[in-house]
Amino acid sequence: MSGLKHWIHLIEQQELPIFRYTINAINNVVSDEDSSTARLAQVILQDASLTARILRIANSATYNPTGSPINTVSRAIVFIGFNMVRDLSLTLAVIEALLNRKGQKHIFRLMARAFHAAVQARAMAIQRGDDAPEEVFIAALLYSLGEMAFWCVAGKEGEEILALIEKEGLSPKAAQKQVLGFTFEQLTVALTQDWHLSDLLHSTINNPSLKNPRVRDINDSQRLSAETEKGWDSRAAQKSIEQIAQRLEMEPRPAREWLKENTLDAVEIARLFGAGSITEYLPIPNPRPSGEEETPADKYPVADPVLQLSILRDLSRMLEKQPNLNLILETILEGIYRGCGMDRTLFALLTPDKKQLRAKHALGEHSQQFTEEFVFNLNDTPFFNWLFRQNDAVWIKDGKAKAAESPLTTAFLAEVGTRDFLACPLSIKDKPIGILYADRAPSGRKLDSDTFESFRHFYLQAKMAINYISGSG
Repeated sequence: MSGLKHWIHLIEQQELPIFRYTINAINNVVSDEDSSTARLAQVILQDASLTARILRIANSATYNPTGSPINTVSRAIVFIGFNMVRDLSLTLAVIEALLNRKGQKHIFRLMARAFHAAVQARAMAIQRGDDAPEEVFIAALLYSLGEMAFWCVAGKEGEEILALIEKEGLSPKAAQKQVLGFTFEQLTVALTQDWHLSDLLHSTINNPSLKNPRVRDINDSQRLSAETEKGWDSRAAQKSIEQIAQRLEMEPRPAREWLKENTLDAVEIARLFGAGSITEYLPIPNPRPSGEEETPADKYPVADPVLQLSILRDLSRMLEKQPNLNLILETILEGIYRGCGMDRTLFALLTPDKKQLRAKHALGEHSQQFTEEFVFNLNDTPFFNWLFRQNDAVWIKDGKAKAAESPLTTAFLAEVGTRDFLACPLSIKDKPIGILYADRAPSGRKLDSDTFESFRHFYLQAKMAINYISGSG
């Protein structure tokens, strides 16, 4: 087992470290008994690419058949479900890390096979009336994770495995066992256990003959995806189709056409997951026209007036129901961060004794560190008492407010690392409870009047929501 541990360490620490923060951060949220929508959303929002993909998936016909627009990560979590967004986020992080291995055609072929199998497995689960077909989808998608990860780091061991298969006629599993001391399937189980991914996948690999319909969906889909690479008319593919049709109580000819149509869905799903580059390796019978090419998300959000309006509308709809104040504030914070195009945003609350202001939730670059460091004694930081008296949003330029001198200390400006930021007070029945804060310090981008007015819109929405919820409006 020491050899297996060596390869896991090699994959995690040396070759695929770029997603390790996301994996650990999401797993920390899940392992925490006080896990919340806010904490999971915060982790996702640290990664602009992951944010964009989660929202694309949440708004897709597969996950959102009603077509109701989902504009924030917080609402996506509420709409799709905490566990599903968590599993999708972990899976997306793994996929992105694997796809970043440039020039690895074999990995792309394996990834294409994985997406094809996942879509087929989910379709089979739906056909059976499974209660959670997405769990089947994710397990099938990650089935070959060990093999894909191995070929990212393979050196001479990879060459030895290929030689044993091609020149000596060993089976792939026998060759893997002889060279590595373990199989790719065992590596998959070890990696997914370490990353807390898919218990269903572990059951499928450890007990492949288990007469469980979900396990059979996954195994049948893996076999079909591999065999159709040789052509849909190959004898092996035909046999696989007949077996699936019999199990699902379908006629062979309609089953064949249904399975072929599912392959076209795999193209769309791969693009949705940011893996459009692998679609050329899918066994597509009649390709559909390709959609728009995916563009990588920028590191820092760019102001988006349409998104601002959409989120403000979402907030208005939330207030029509029985809103949760934390969810309202988290949505407002995300609106400021993504809609106004800020580098960092946070809301901070007064401690019960009213002597300190402590950050509760932040988004943007180094948000965890920013949250931990944003702790100020009111007696030592007169700016906050001044801000509470303004009863409006303020724009601090070069350490000063636009309309009046503000008592900003050198220590406070040094702590936040900028002399230019936006802030506003939060109050219940004219009694201060905290603040909202936003800046563009990490990128060095300038604030402007449009940004301030957009920020102020969100402040007014927050003020209205707090008054409504507290019964003072």
